[in-house]
Amino acid sequence: MKHCKTAIIAIFVALAALALTASGCSIEGEVKEFHDPSVEIVVEKGEEFAIVLESNPTTGYQWKLNHPLDEKILTLEKTEFEAPEEDLLGAPGEEKWTFKAHELGRTTIELAYVRPWEEEAEEPARVEEESEEESEEEGSEGEAHVEGEAAATEGEQVIMPSPGEGEGPKVVTFNVWVKKKGSADKEPKEYDDPEAPVEVEEGLEFSLVLESNPTTGYSWQLAEPLDEELLRLVGTSFEAKGGSHGEGEEIVGAPGEEVWTFEALKAGKTEVALEYVRPWEKDVKPEKTVTFEVEIKKAGEEGSEGGH
Repeated sequence: MKHCKTAIIAIFVALAALALTASGCSIEGEVKEFHDPSVEIVVEKGEEFAIVLESNPTTGYQWKLNHPLDEKILTLEKTEFEAPEEDLLGAPGEEKWTFKAHELGRTTIELAYVRPWEEEAEEPARVEEESEEESEEEGSEGEAHVEGEAAATEGEQVIMPSPGEGEGPKVVTFNVWVKKKGSADKEPKEYDDPEAPVEVEEGLEFSLVLESNPTTGYSWQLAEPLDEELLRLVGTSFEAKGGSHGEGEEIVGAPGEEVWTFEALKAGKTEVALEYVRPWEKDVKPEKTVTFEVEIKKAGEEGSEGGH
């Protein structure tokens, strides 16, 4: 009897593993799924991810690659169609395209919703290029319109209407950034001396740490706009230093530190200029100014610290 129970448990474990594999998951973790082309796909080297889009093969339409992949960076692992849960005739399901990231870098995945047997009489009409007038017309017909800069959040389903007569196929473009393996787990390196150069690999974060005392009304702000091709501001925070009178009693109004965290987007040189001001005071010279020189290096292979 004991052996019978053991065998039954083993069968259930095997079936569970098979179900996970078939659904795009692995024992180690789930495959990331992306639905919204306005959300950049950020993955690590060696990682698999999936693009999931609504599809209705009963109309004759299906998704296909509109341009070849950059196979140095990405390869297509498999495609699947998942039928709708309801039994309604002609209800749409989902196409799931699974890719694997092989090398570091940025690339795009462009997918078109087409009837394979129809010749493309005109250039594909990309979703983000549709006019507002077309959008309003589609909305009046009850169809869901998707734009390249849709306000949908990650995880929301992109619903693609079937193209109308005389229209080109619908096209969506996903931007993909493959980072170095383990980069998501790295703590941002901190810099507090403007005289010391900031050196960081693309894809990693770094922090600028500056003394600040908000009880005086002063705070740090950007003196010049960032070069948004090279840097992205991740966030700012204030950390109190908790000075005391020597008996554990904290000093009210003691200074602390402002921490400005940035993400290095691609290789290049730039500056981060900050000024210490009271935001409500206009036409007043800043109390202090600092400028950090930033050099972003191309990401190396695993094992290269790149300044971290």
